[in-house]
Amino acid sequence: MKRPLSTAPGRGDIQAGRYDTLYLLGEFEGVFLGHAARPELRRAGASGGVLTAVLTSLLERGEVDGVVSVGFAPGAPLEPRFLLSRNANELRANAGSVYCYMRLAGLEQILTANAQLRLAVVCQPCHVPVMRKLQSTRPQQIRHVFSFFCGYNMGFAATAYLLRQLGIPQEQVQRIEYRGGEYPGGFQATTKGGRQKGFGKECYELVNLRFLRKGCELCSLYMGEGADLALGDAWLKGRQSLNVILARTPAGLECLRLAAETQRISLFQFSGPELARMHLHNLRYKKYGHSRFMRILLWILRDFLPGQLVPFRILNSLSRVRRRFKIGIELPELVPAALVERSAETDVPPHAD
Repeated sequence: MKRPLSTAPGRGDIQAGRYDTLYLLGEFEGVFLGHAARPELRRAGASGGVLTAVLTSLLERGEVDGVVSVGFAPGAPLEPRFLLSRNANELRANAGSVYCYMRLAGLEQILTANAQLRLAVVCQPCHVPVMRKLQSTRPQQIRHVFSFFCGYNMGFAATAYLLRQLGIPQEQVQRIEYRGGEYPGGFQATTKGGRQKGFGKECYELVNLRFLRKGCELCSLYMGEGADLALGDAWLKGRQSLNVILARTPAGLECLRLAAETQRISLFQFSGPELARMHLHNLRYKKYGHSRFMRILLWILRDFLPGQLVPFRILNSLSRVRRRFKIGIELPELVPAALVERSAETDVPPHAD
């Protein structure tokens, strides 16, 4: 349930940057910036490729038998689904963001079909509490739960709309990428004839408003609260291809430590307040609700105007300008983070910032 604005911690000072970081971010053991050490993993991921590198580490160390995540099955380029990856090649093939709401039933189905395997599960934030409940009854099967930052979520209608804007019929689609191309990427579709067309990432700002699910609008989850690791884009001015990583549990922190120790990932120092400032525009809406202006804009774009009257390309251009000047924070330098093996003597309480 959303906390009313009048009683939300730090509400009066949120514009000045003085707010309850713990309330905004949830419990965590550590927060970092990072990227995969291997360039191909960075290119395959939506931003820094850290999650793919950590999952590859788990598979190759034999800690898990497989990874359940969302991707596209061969021959079904328009149907994102939960897939099982058993090795690094399959995992890389399923890497990248899928900006489409996934129903819990598909995740439960693949877990039931693979009850004998030790699995790491990658799911959207609203599925994390369910996975934790299942993990309590299936500890031998569900070894880790990972998630990501989820500011908005949309049904497939948003993808269909973008394809119409590109002038590509669905039956001609060979491949869809929601974060295709050079960072930060964007929506890209490849036809069966090899033609490729797309829009930059700014296109999602309009699409998010037009196709935001009402259930997601009311959801206060954003940063994978309760997962072992939650990852998102690091919006830094002048820097690219970096993840911001919340290690929310000791198990998640250990996954990072082992991946860094084997030089699969590079980690850099960051802090809770810096993360809150970086993602504040999404955190405000998720935790406190839309402003009156945004509620009116949502009503106009989603409920009032017919789709054909929404000036997609004009609003897309405005979003591109907004992202250039409004999104991102300054960080003078990247300082390597040193992770040591945890012990009873070195344990610190969560949220030490």
